[in-house]
Amino acid sequence: MKNLFLLIIFINYLFAANPNEIINRQIKDLQEKQIFEQQKSDKQINNKSFETNLLNIDEDVKEETCINISAINILDATVFKEDDFQDLIQPYLNKCNGMKNLSNLRDKISNRYIDKGYVTSRAYFKVQDLSAGKIDIFVLEGKIEDIESEDINVLNLYPNYKNKILNIKDIEVIVKQAQRLQSQNLDIQLLPASQVGYTIVKITNKSEYKPYYGNVGINNFGREKTGKYQIYNNFNYENLLGINDILSLNLNSTNRVLKNNDRTLGTSINYSLPLERFLFDFYYNYSNYKQINFDEFSNDFRSNGANKSFGVNSSYNLFQSLNHSFDLLLNYEKKETKNFLNDTRLDLQSYSSSSLDFGFKHSFINNSFEYYSKFLAQKGVAAEQDDIANQEKYYTKYLIDLGFTKYFDTENDLKYNLYLRGQHSKDRLSGSDELYMGGVYSVRGFEDEGLSGNRGFYVRNDVSVKYQIEDITLAPYIGLDYGYVVKDENNISGKIVGSSVGSKFYWKNFNLELFYMMPLREAKIIEDENSKFFGANLVYNY
Repeated sequence: MKNLFLLIIFINYLFAANPNEIINRQIKDLQEKQIFEQQKSDKQINNKSFETNLLNIDEDVKEETCINISAINILDATVFKEDDFQDLIQPYLNKCNGMKNLSNLRDKISNRYIDKGYVTSRAYFKVQDLSAGKIDIFVLEGKIEDIESEDINVLNLYPNYKNKILNIKDIEVIVKQAQRLQSQNLDIQLLPASQVGYTIVKITNKSEYKPYYGNVGINNFGREKTGKYQIYNNFNYENLLGINDILSLNLNSTNRVLKNNDRTLGTSINYSLPLERFLFDFYYNYSNYKQINFDEFSNDFRSNGANKSFGVNSSYNLFQSLNHSFDLLLNYEKKETKNFLNDTRLDLQSYSSSSLDFGFKHSFINNSFEYYSKFLAQKGVAAEQDDIANQEKYYTKYLIDLGFTKYFDTENDLKYNLYLRGQHSKDRLSGSDELYMGGVYSVRGFEDEGLSGNRGFYVRNDVSVKYQIEDITLAPYIGLDYGYVVKDENNISGKIVGSSVGSKFYWKNFNLELFYMMPLREAKIIEDENSKFFGANLVYNY
């Protein structure tokens, strides 16, 4: 009898509000914001490159005093194979070479090392008998004797460095990993060591920033039912354990946080640390909601739900230079969603799942533009849920992120930004795994409703300028966004186009953004749900 009563309540409740939609929308709002913030950070390489000046080499000449060379050997080279020098050696074989030309060959071999980052390695000659037409060229591969550091711990940035062949690209990776921290700005010096062929690397942290920082903000991006005004706080503490680590704490709520009902709350904890070329980011996210709803007979019933996820994002820096960065990615995540109606668990809307991602990220930056791309293949690896729930346990989906910023040399710093997010999957996905578009952080102009599906993409475009008025920086912008969801057996196709006009204001530690969003093209399934929206976001940075 109790089950029958709950079934009747649940059927009536479906006409009022679906708890799965509530929690999914909350999750999607959080995910959209995280994606938006991640897109902004992905394009930032924050590299420091060091000079790798090649040796100046004159052109070979015909020398009167010379000796015919029939064999050239490269000795003591471990970084390269002897075959790697054949293109340099070949022009000097079976020719009459003097010291000028042979010295050019020696310097070309040195430049081969320098060009690959081995800036302290050199080729050289030993005294030898050349009467047989054979010459040996030796290589002194420069090694690290020690690393001296001031105000920074390099043990997890460059372990086992002693007696390792010095490559400046390895040092650049150290700098990149260390300068993730706002409180670290490194100066690198290469100093003579006590042994021939060795170098002391001196690393000094010259930053004067404190190891803790964060922000507090308020905006009107929330919903009337659970709180129109969102309040959020982000706190970061660097070098908590002294290993170039960062701890981040986030809290998101609304103006109804102290109410017993009709409220939402979200929290997250992130902890990241490097290990040489690896970077590990551990995280835990939690969000919940509680609502009171009424049916057509004015009967009230309680709905509440919670979502939590934890996982690790790992990356390996495969290539690093002043302009380019290329990383391999491997991520794991476990998610759990629970929904209740009058304290009874809704099994069809409660589930847990785990996924594994792998892919890559490439970034490029120069004086006039920035670019990044990220590709991930995600595979569902485990799930616990009712057999008839609408989700594929071992799903596969593909994600792509692209970002592009073009800087124009104008008086008012004209800038163009493009962000693209795409997803493809042929499997049935849970609501939180679908691609969602519509809102401040995706397709603007669709604050109330949006599109979602297994396959689709959206793109954001912004053009902005800057004006300086005494201590205030004014950055007006206009935006145009487009989103598309592909029709399949689980989703209805649709196209949406939205726009935004607004401005950002910067004064001391305060940031204020005011904007107006409106839809330009609405999909038929949501055309009655949208409204124009005026948004405001105030942030204090500390």
